[in-house]
Amino acid sequence: MSKIYGLTGGIAAGKSTILDFFKTYGCKVYDADQIARQVVEVGSVGLKQIVEKFGQEILNSDQTLNRQKLAGIVFSDSEQLQNLNNITRPLIKKRILKIIADTKASDEKTISIFEIPLLFEGGYQPYFDGIITIYVNEKVQLKRLMNRNNLTKEVALDRINSQMSMSEKRDRADFVIDNSGDLTHLADEFDKLISQL
Repeated sequence: MSKIYGLTGGIAAGKSTILDFFKTYGCKVYDADQIARQVVEVGSVGLKQIVEKFGQEILNSDQTLNRQKLAGIVFSDSEQLQNLNNITRPLIKKRILKIIADTKASDEKTISIFEIPLLFEGGYQPYFDGIITIYVNEKVQLKRLMNRNNLTKEVALDRINSQMSMSEKRDRADFVIDNSGDLTHLADEFDKLISQL
């Protein structure tokens, strides 16, 4: 029987790096961010609703969503972030639950990993065989995010604080990978995790 695990962690925790480890190991990997992009593609119900809520100015000239402009609006205003989440989350959840159901119904003996940044916030825990959180301490998280996205400390902190704290995600998980160190340390953490799944 297939097993499917939910993977989460804060922004700049190193989720893509861990997903690469899982792929190399031979696991099937799904990414909620990819689904989040699909539900707001040109012509989608999601994009139509976003434009109705936030106006035409959040579109690029080719009618695609200008993510940067939208991020600028929602990350500095919790009410606007809530408005966006009210549109996108139900659409994303519907697709995710279908993939989980299809995976569990499959006869393949595989381990699948589904990366969902807002896993706890979206109430996805009951649908998985277990939850894995990637944890980094706050100093490392802030530094990585500032460097990766070329952000000021203030903007980076806004983004970090708009999410559930790392320690809460860690405490609510079935398995934890600590990514506060270097890649060698991460590889050891990954090997330990795989032996438990």
